[in-house]
This record gives sequence, structure tokens and C-alpha cells, in this order.
Amino acid sequence: MTEIHASCLRFLFLFAFCLGMCNMGAHAATVKLDGGQQEVSLRSAWQVYEDKTAQLKIADITHPAHAPRFQPLQGNLSASFSSSVFWLKLDVQRSQLTQNKQWLLELSPVILDDIRLYHVAADGSMTTHRAGDRLPYSSREIRYRYPLFMLDLPDTEVHHLYLRIQSSSALFLQASLWEPYAFVEHANQVSNFMGIYYGIMLAMIIYNLLLAVTYRDVALRYYLLLSCVSLLAGMSLNGHVGLYLAPDWPELVDALPGILSPLVIMSTSMFIASFLRLHEKMPRIYRLFVLAQIICVCAALAVLAGYYQLVAPLMQLTGFALILVILPVCLIVGLRGYKPGYIVLLASATWITGLSLVTLRNLGVLEPGWATEYGFQIGSAVEAILLALAQAYHISLMKKEHAQTQAKLLEISQRTEQELDAKVRQRTTELADAVARLQKLDKDKNDFLGIAAHDLKNPLTSIIGMSDLLRKLQQSMPESQRQHYLERISNSGQRMMRIISNLLDVNALETGHLHLQMQSLDVSKILQDVAQQYTEMLKAKDLQVIMDIQDSVMVRADFDACVQIIDNLLSNAVKYSPLGKRIWLSVSNTPEFGVFQVRDEGPGLSAEDQQHLFEKFSKLSSLPTAGEHSSGLGLSIVKKLSEACGGKVHCESIVGEGCSFMVELPLAA
Repeated sequence: MTEIHASCLRFLFLFAFCLGMCNMGAHAATVKLDGGQQEVSLRSAWQVYEDKTAQLKIADITHPAHAPRFQPLQGNLSASFSSSVFWLKLDVQRSQLTQNKQWLLELSPVILDDIRLYHVAADGSMTTHRAGDRLPYSSREIRYRYPLFMLDLPDTEVHHLYLRIQSSSALFLQASLWEPYAFVEHANQVSNFMGIYYGIMLAMIIYNLLLAVTYRDVALRYYLLLSCVSLLAGMSLNGHVGLYLAPDWPELVDALPGILSPLVIMSTSMFIASFLRLHEKMPRIYRLFVLAQIICVCAALAVLAGYYQLVAPLMQLTGFALILVILPVCLIVGLRGYKPGYIVLLASATWITGLSLVTLRNLGVLEPGWATEYGFQIGSAVEAILLALAQAYHISLMKKEHAQTQAKLLEISQRTEQELDAKVRQRTTELADAVARLQKLDKDKNDFLGIAAHDLKNPLTSIIGMSDLLRKLQQSMPESQRQHYLERISNSGQRMMRIISNLLDVNALETGHLHLQMQSLDVSKILQDVAQQYTEMLKAKDLQVIMDIQDSVMVRADFDACVQIIDNLLSNAVKYSPLGKRIWLSVSNTPEFGVFQVRDEGPGLSAEDQQHLFEKFSKLSSLPTAGEHSSGLGLSIVKKLSEACGGKVHCESIVGEGCSFMVELPLAA
């Protein structure tokens, strides 16, 4: 039993020793400041304690009872969004008396609300330093873009540093100790980098401002807004807004990062949607972009109302959701033929990479570092340059489209001008034709009145004269003479009737009031009947009629029209035939038409006469051989009646050898 008891004691002693060693390992080692060091990274050098009540004071923290509550911090502090107060403890010791006694403690980032550094010296004295974006930059002990504290280490004893951090924004911390001269060189390098960044952003803003003024494209205005918001966000993250623009306005410096975050997302979505013309090419995706813009506006208003801690995670998720949409949308638009989409894809990828680093740092996924600190600035600068190239490409496409549009408009204008010119010429021709028709109608009217007055005057004079003689000499005039006068009065009346009938027929044909009754007719019989009526006239001029008529040539025509056609042609043949000549009348047929012909041995027609042969009131060079009357309407009536019956008429003549008129009428079925 004694041996067993001794073994148990040895085991318990060994276990207690291991626990003691583990407890010793739980305390971070003192940071030694050796000679030759210019920068000491405090990554994994702190001990951390989370005060969830946010009520503890420095006196409570320095009390020995709280010492075991501090735990070693692996890496840098990254707690995302939290309402707790975080206390960090660090032990610092100079190793040599000849070493530099003053060191600079640099903290980043700038968006921490309240930072308090308590420096407890070896003799127990305490020095308090304050910083944070709720403290005016003009009140800080060292005016620098990031919180910066001067540590006085006059001896080689261990100095205790207690850092109290509280913030409504994403809580993370990166810290370094700097030898002052080395820090000046580092600050100069950072200033040069920032100068290049701001120079690029300002150059892109001015460049795109000129483009926006010149081309007035909506996408250019959105890109100008994006550039300005990105520049202001970069200045806010870098601490230059509080350092230079608003050193005495801590409320603005504190609220600005929360406001700019949704504005950056909103202006990005507005530019992408407008530049890629999503409302035309992808209407559904465009509505998602509009929804993101509405969320961003509401988030910015919520930040102004004091609800930043509530809406900040929402904006982080909105940013990630937009990232998941922007890249494939740019790729799809590029694949569909819009080449600037590829440039926007690359620009968005660089900007999204930088923004993602900041977002992942804010969410506590990534440790704070150089990439997370300057990723947004580098990404936005590269994005600005690439988007400027995309804008230049876009403008070249706009110019090309404008040139094509101008060419099309010019072509349309020229075509319209030609069409208009053609229409003007057509209208001018139509007006000229209308004027000519009106002039012709006016001339026809005058000719009509002249012919009517002239042709009716002689028979009327004859009727009036002979009727007066009959009335005055009725008692003494022999019966034979009385009958002679009555016959002459009758002939004059018939002559007037023919003149009036011809005029009425022409008017009926031209106005379309002539109604024809088409029927099957024996044109041979009609020709013989009409010729029989001219027996006395033929004898008076000693004219011989020679007939060559086929039996039963049946045509389809109006009876009165057919009689009038034959009558006018035979009347003209008698009028223009000299005494003792011959007239040929013939009837024949073709496969489609029945043809009758009237040929005489009159003076014939000249070529000029033949051109106006069938016109109304045409006056020919030939005159009736016995002074017969001619109104100039007969052949015009023949032509119109022939065509009204579906046929046609033509003339063959040689001067001095007579005329031959042929009329073709459709055969009856």
C-alpha cells in the first residue's frame, strides 16, 4: 500500500507540474525591444479579455483578480460586429539602456470608435492615451491618419500596456511598435502610395467628367458617381477625411464609413446596369439590380438614423450577393457580343477582390493585414483604370453606332428627298395634265358652242326664211313650190337633229351615261340596211357601192351603237368621195372578231390628219366634195362606241388614194 501511495503522489506531483507549465504558457511572453529593431509586429503578442458588460474600468482590469481572465490572442484581434469592450494587455521591455527610449505604437484601422491606452510603468505610474473616430483629429496627441501613441520607456523594466477598444463597426485590430525614424520612412512610403492612388482616382474623375459633359451618356454619369464615392470611401478608410477634411467633425468621420458602404454598392449596381444595358438585354437581372439599389438607399437612411450596427451585416450580405451576380452577368453580356463587357468583368473582379478582402476582414473571416488594409484602394484604382478603358471602348462603339445611324439617316433623307422629288414631279405632271385637260375641256366647250352656233345657224336661218315666205306668200304660192319649201324646212330640221344627236352622244359617252344592251347581231344585214338608206345620196353624186359581204357574221354589240358606227363611216365615205367614184363595203370575220370595212376613193388622209383622226372636233385638211356639213364628231363617236362594245377601229390611208376604215367587234358566242 505504501508503494501504491507513493506512486499516486508522484503522479499527482507530475500532473500539478504540467498544469503549472500550461498556466505559464497561457501568459504571452514579454515583448523585448532589442537593438537594431525598427518595427515590431504585435501579432500574437497580446492577451485579450472580452468585457461583455462594457462596465469594467482600468482599476478593475489591473486588479490581480482579473489577471487570469486574459487569454493569449492568436494573430490579430478580429471580432466582427460586437457590443462588448475588448481589453488587450501587452508587456514591453527594453533590453539595453543605450537603446531608443521612445517608441510609437501604431493601430489600424481608423474606423474604431473609442480607443484608450493605459501605460503602467514599473514604478506603478499610469499614463492615459485616447484615440478613435469619435475623438476629433485636432485633439489627438499625434495627428496621423491612424491612431498613433508615443510610448516613453526610460528604463529597462517591464512596462504594462492595457488597450481598451469599443466600436459599433466591425471590430478588428492590427498593431505595430515603431522606432520613430523608421516610422517616418514608413509613413513617407505610405504617403507616396496614397498620393498615387488619389492621383489615379482624381485623374479618372476629371477624365470621365469631361466625357460626361461631352457625350451626355447616363452610364458615364453613374461611373462618375461611382468614382467619387469610391474616392471618398478610400479617403475615409485611410483616415484622410478626418485628418484633412473634417478634423473637428467627429460625428461625420464616425458616420461616413457606414454611409459610404451602401453608396458604393448602389453606384456600382447603377453603373453596371446602365453600362451593360441590362434593362434591354436582361430585364429580370435588371430588376434585381434595382432591388439592390433600393436596399442600399434604405440602409444609408438607417445609418443616418443611428442603426448602423443593425444594417451593417445586411450590407455585407448585399455586397456578396451583388458579387455573385455581377461577374456572370458581365461574362454573359460579353459572350453575347458586347466586348466592353469583358473589360467590365476584369475591372469588377479586381474591385470585388479588394472589397471582398475588406468584407471578410469585417466579418472576422480574415486576419487584418496589408492586403485587407489596402485591398479596397488597390482594387478601386485598378477598377477605375480598366473602366476608363471600357468607357473608351464604349465611346468608340457609340461613335461607330452614331456614324452608322448618321449614314442610315442620310440614306433615309436622300431616299426621302428622292421620293419627295419624284412625288413633286409626279404631282407637277398630274397638275400639268389636269391643266391640259381643263384647257382641252375649255377648248372643247368653246368648240362645242362654236360648232353648235355655226352648224345650227344655217338650218335655223333656212327654216326661218322659208317659213316666213310660206306665211307671207301662202295665198299666191303654187302648191309645188309650197311643197318644195316644206321639204327644205324638213331637211333643215333633220340636219339640226343630227347635229344635236351627235353632241348628245359624245356627252353621254364621255360622262358614262350611255347604257348599251349587248346582244347577238348580224352585222351583214345591218350594213345592208344602212346602205339602203343612202340610195338617193349615192345617186346624187353618181357613186357606185360594191359589196363583199359574208352571210351571217354574228357579233355581240349594242344594236343602236352598231347602226350609228356604220352610218357615220358610210356618211363620211359619201361626203368625201368625188363624183362618179366607188365605195366598197365588206364584211368578214377572224377567229375572235367580226370585221366590216368601208373604203372610198376620196382625197385620203395625211400622216398629221391620221394622228388626230379620232379626236373630237378635229378639222382635217380634206373637205367634203359637195360642200356637205361636217361637225368633226363622227369618227370620235365611232371610236368610243366601238371600244364600248369591246371592239376597235383603225384607218389605213394614202394621200390621193382614199381611206379604208375597219371596225372589229367581238363575235357572238
